[in-house]
Order: sequence, then C-alpha cells, then structure tokens
Amino acid sequence: MLAGADGHRHLADFLIYLGVELQVSANTVAAYRSDLARLFAGRRDLPDRAAIERHLASLLGTHAPASIARAAAAIRGFYRFLHAEGLAADDVAEGLLGPKQERKLPKALTRTQVARLLDHEPDGDLGVRDLAALHVLYATGCRVSELTGLRTTSVIAEHRLLRAFGKGNKERVVPIAPSALAWLDRYLRDVRPRLRARARKDPGDVLFLSRTGRPLDRARIYQVVQAACDRAGLPVACSPHALRHSFATHLVAGGADLRSVQEMLGHASLQTTQVYTHVDHERLRAVHRRLHPRG
Repeated sequence: MLAGADGHRHLADFLIYLGVELQVSANTVAAYRSDLARLFAGRRDLPDRAAIERHLASLLGTHAPASIARAAAAIRGFYRFLHAEGLAADDVAEGLLGPKQERKLPKALTRTQVARLLDHEPDGDLGVRDLAALHVLYATGCRVSELTGLRTTSVIAEHRLLRAFGKGNKERVVPIAPSALAWLDRYLRDVRPRLRARARKDPGDVLFLSRTGRPLDRARIYQVVQAACDRAGLPVACSPHALRHSFATHLVAGGADLRSVQEMLGHASLQTTQVYTHVDHERLRAVHRRLHPRG
C-alpha cells in the first residue's frame, strides 16, 4: 500500500513520466493530475479495484461519459506505472473500463453552407487573413491548435501541400485545395508583412498574425469562425471543429477511403475515423426516405 508522502511522490513521478518519456501533451497531463487527485482525495492508502469502480460510478451523475472514460484511462495508466516500477504487487486496474460512451455523429456543414461561408470578398486586411484561415480549416481538416502552430514554411505551394503538427507533435502533410492556396498567397503577399510590421516583438515565421502582429491564438480563431457563420446566416453551431468534421464528412460522402481520411485527419486509430461512415449512412438513409416510394 502507498500512503501519505509516498503516494504524492509516485503520482508526481507518473506525471513526469507522461510528459517527458511518453511526450503526452501538457493539457492531458493536467487532466490526468486532476482525475487522479479526485480519486485519492481523503485517502491515505491505494484504492483497490472495488474502490476504483465505486469512485467511477460516483461520477456518473455529475460528469460526462467522456470525462469518466478519461478518468478511467488515467487510473489504468497510473496503476500500470506502479506495477511496472515495482511499487505495487499487482495491477488492480488492468482492463478497467469507464462507462460506455454514446457515439455522437459529428455536426457538419452542408456543401451549400460551406460555400456561403467561404465564397465572398473580404473586407480589409483582417478579412483576408480570416478568409485564408477559414479556407485552411476546411481544405485540410486542421485542428485549431494546428492552425495556430502553422509557420510560413508550412505551406508547400508548388506541391499543393500543407505541413501540420498534430497531437504528440506528430507531423503530417495534407493536400490543400488551389482556392485555399490562392487565399494564403494573397494573405502572405499583401497582408502578413503589414501585420508583422506592427509587432513590438518579432513573431518569427508564425503564419497567422493578429492585428498587432502577435501570433493569433485559439480564442481568436474561434471568434473568426463564429463571426463568419453569423455573417453567412448559418443556423448551425459553428466552430473550427465543425469545419474539420465537414472536411472529413464531405470526403467520405464523395467516396474517399477511410485510411486516407485517417491520415489526413491525423487520427492515431482508424476506429476514430470510422464515425464518418455512420455520417455517410445517415446521408444515404435521408436520400432513401426522400426518394423511395415506401421510404
């Protein structure tokens, strides 16, 4: 059994192991710290399997299934670490599962809605920047964190490619449409130099800059997308992730194979990408209901 200071020390060692050896993102490390602190709150010893399962069950009324599943993953990882390091005789959390998560279909824009979002003449320098960013989100399926991490060298125009760094700092190269490249070129040629000239501190080669020449942050990207949806009069909830969903949904509906979509999205597992087959099934059912005489 681990108690008192020993437990805190081993938890700290586990979190360092996650961040340094496994290269887990800082956000995930922070979430795991919170999940494990909740499990150990008020305890002086290491919870056994029954105590862990009671703890997870107690979260059902107050936490989303995804949050409980993450807590279960944090607990599994910590106990596996203790066992591997010889700090616990048995891995009592082996095979521990959180609650079954409801598979929610991604909310994607229609092609018509995407056209309303993207097909307009922007107003001023910031309008050009915003439209270039919107085109990149839809043309490549980039996450918002990947968009803010792009550099001027990320654009490989001659090969119609974009280099992005996803979760775990994994690099992937994604094809990018000519229309998106054209807006990026206009932004890089006409707008970015003026924004960079306003910076008090040189932003280096960060691609998307703010009004004052600083790197554009996640919050501002969300505002850009929401403002564009409001301008286009779109009734759906709009976010950078909705454009990523739209990118994948439209590819699958057009006949793209899942392995290619997985690679372009940067999914570690094909199972994550398979949700888009369900999206396509919904589209087929809608067509059937509308057109079949007994639909």
